Amino acid sequence: MQALLRELRLLLRQPGTLALLGFVLLTATTSLGLGAREMAAQQALLARLIADDRAERAAALERADDWGDAAYHAFVLTYAPPPTLAFVALGQRDVAPWLLRVRALALEGQIYESDRGNPELALLGRLDYAFVIAFLVPLFVAALLHDLVARERDHGRLGLLLATAAAARRLWVPRVAAALLTLLLCLLAPFVAAAALLEVPPGAAAAVMLIVIAQTAGWAALVLWFAFRPWDAARIASVMAVIWLLLNLLLPLFAKLAIERTVTSVSGAEIALRQREAVNDAWGVPKEVTMTRFFRQHPEWAATTPVQTPFHWKWYYAFQHLGDVAVADLSAAYRAAIRRRDELSAWTALISPAVAVQRALTRLAGTDVEASLHYDARIRAFHTRLRQFWYPLLFDDVPFARERLREVPAFAASATPPATTPGSR
Repeated sequence: MQALLRELRLLLRQPGTLALLGFVLLTATTSLGLGAREMAAQQALLARLIADDRAERAAALERADDWGDAAYHAFVLTYAPPPTLAFVALGQRDVAPWLLRVRALALEGQIYESDRGNPELALLGRLDYAFVIAFLVPLFVAALLHDLVARERDHGRLGLLLATAAAARRLWVPRVAAALLTLLLCLLAPFVAAAALLEVPPGAAAAVMLIVIAQTAGWAALVLWFAFRPWDAARIASVMAVIWLLLNLLLPLFAKLAIERTVTSVSGAEIALRQREAVNDAWGVPKEVTMTRFFRQHPEWAATTPVQTPFHWKWYYAFQHLGDVAVADLSAAYRAAIRRRDELSAWTALISPAVAVQRALTRLAGTDVEASLHYDARIRAFHTRLRQFWYPLLFDDVPFARERLREVPAFAASATPPATTPGSR
């Protein structure tokens, strides 16, 4: 303990080390602050939009004079609230929609209004805590430890230090421990404070801390392996820079390109375009053809009153649904490609510590690709509920009764994935 305290005092007397530790503390604090501010902004936006959505839907339903008109104008807000740990790793919440208003019309065009994108390995992105731990911690560790031995050798003190130390480990273990403990303090103290303020569950906070400690320890072991070689500090620093560049940037980039070449699919924008073309073309298709196709999907209404007027809501919602059916296979393949790319990306974590750390933190935070697909599945499950509410009223020719509009389904955020298969409707 005395040796450790002595090394801590010596460490803190070095202006360069103090400047580095100050930068680490500032970077960690800033990243957590930016993440917390973004989550607070999302929560505030969500609270406002939920209230606005409720008011707009109530007004739209009040103006409606039949079931079709009510279903057409009654948008419902779907959303994925920010998870507790999202301030640590923004993940897919930074690139994929987490809010969407839907109604009982064709869904694919609503979902893919803007292309949701495919999962990609985020090489450089927004400064969040996950980015700091994944990409910057290796540089911090290298800066602290790369010249551990070379510095003493260059100053001519190495022989004397080894001669006066009873054992080499009594010299180097306290020195390494002092450097790593101060670094971890600068990295973890801001997180512990943020976790306490944001009421992060202790288990989740401990898991984040373990990831930080593992990342720091792993890179420390690698740096020390080179630090104890008979090389000068500049050579060791150059080697570490090359290793960092290779493991954290180049290999993930090549893996990303290979995955994109291996797993191809249409874009979400193309799915939306094809669905809209199918819907637009339906205006020129004979109504009996459209209804026959619809009844193949929903035989329970095949015996309902035929559509004989130039326009009828039954016919309108029938071809809206057929627009979704027309691209159902494409949509399912698109989501399968997203999941497959993410699965292949997981293999990159075996060769890139940065990818491994980011995937671990986004999964822990609930902001990974799987969470995005979970939200997509909940949108689809809710849209099915909307159709199951409106279709019986429309196709069974139920007389319009305004009091029934109070039964319009409301979306509720859920932490449990819905029991639906990809592509199901």
